[in-house]
Amino acid sequence: METIINNLLHQTGLINKQLSYGVLHFFEDENKHSYWLVIETNNLAEVIEKQSEYFNVAKEVANNEWFDKNVSMLILHKVENFDNIQNLVLEVEENPYLFKKQIILYKDTEVEKFTQAIESQEQTIKGFIENKILEEETFKKHKEYINNNDYESLLYRLAHKIPFVKLGIIQENGLEALTDNNRKKIETGSFEELNNLIDQNFFNRSVESIDEMNSDIIYDFLLPTLNSYEN
Repeated sequence: METIINNLLHQTGLINKQLSYGVLHFFEDENKHSYWLVIETNNLAEVIEKQSEYFNVAKEVANNEWFDKNVSMLILHKVENFDNIQNLVLEVEENPYLFKKQIILYKDTEVEKFTQAIESQEQTIKGFIENKILEEETFKKHKEYINNNDYESLLYRLAHKIPFVKLGIIQENGLEALTDNNRKKIETGSFEELNNLIDQNFFNRSVESIDEMNSDIIYDFLLPTLNSYEN
């Protein structure tokens, strides 16, 4: 798993230095202040006890004044199952000292099948995750068999913990764009006539004016159009 994570961070543009207990990743550009210490452990409770040692060694290697406030620790921990471990995970991740901490849990079978899938599709790790995670079938397997599938749940754990994994979701710029988009769909759809009728007779009125309208008048406005849809 450590090899996968180190390669993934390298593919996002970070360089690294090997330490005695893990790998420190950072940007070569001195203006980008983000440091990631990746360690593998079979004892999560031990991480808190040793974090001061980890921090001091990594800081000396980084040799940068921005290190203290911009360093995260990515902790890889192999499990046989996911039962009875979440409380310990929260305890470690919520520890406020020295590092921002993220824990990635994994099973050997997940890593094996994940590696096989990447090799079969001849993609980079980063490309595979970013493409696969948006597929409906991938999400379905994750949702229906959470933490008990080939590698699908592992993909979402990685995307959740590592901010360098980007999802290619097209996002509209704010509510105005969303409103315009919805209006275009209405105006070009089968309800164009009804939309125009409502627009002409109601949207130009004040709330008070609409409140004062008799219900029979509103019905008369809408009746011709509603009848055309029924026919």
